[in-house]
Amino acid sequence: MSVIELVHERHGATFIQRGGRRVVDSYGRPERTHRAVRNVAGVVEMATDVRTVTGSDRIAAVEDASTVDIPREDGRGAYGYLLSEGAIAADATVYNAAEGDRLLVFLPPGRGSVFDRALSGAESTDVTTEMGVFGVHGASATEKIASVLSTGGGAPEPAHAFTRGTMGDEAVTVVATDAPTGEEGYVVVCDTADAETVFDTLVNRGLNATPFATGPSRT
Repeated sequence: MSVIELVHERHGATFIQRGGRRVVDSYGRPERTHRAVRNVAGVVEMATDVRTVTGSDRIAAVEDASTVDIPREDGRGAYGYLLSEGAIAADATVYNAAEGDRLLVFLPPGRGSVFDRALSGAESTDVTTEMGVFGVHGASATEKIASVLSTGGGAPEPAHAFTRGTMGDEAVTVVATDAPTGEEGYVVVCDTADAETVFDTLVNRGLNATPFATGPSRT
């Protein structure tokens, strides 16, 4: 389920089920929302299964279970596919958080258990409910992040690089996406306890942004 469901309801959201998760389908007025996101920036709570992988053989174990070529340095990630029984089972993005001696694996909703079964030689921990995960996309996504992120390095680059910082008093990690919409975009990760405040910051502080949804209507 969403970690800030009541917040979405206050914005007028309706919900659907996706991969066993209850996610926002629409906030209504899709044409207005689409135009606002395309012209400025939008914020979406992402339905993502998240795993941490620890152990001295964590990189080799995840590479054996996927097509991801994991960077060896902290602060970088890579995209590929999770494999199961010789076939592609899901998209997978893996980040090397060596500062904490772990990998972070982001998977589509409902696919975390497939990853757990495919992994051997390292320990996988389900941290999905411990994190708020928000996407920031649109023509002014970089300006949006720059307007609220306090960090010495600014918005991260290139794709799948991440930086640690704060938004207000809340600690966040900001990840550069591979620009799936043709424009720069970011993923903002925080503790679940801070998710409501971080979402409010992304929508209402600095450069304003518009909430949008992950449902079929894409509003």
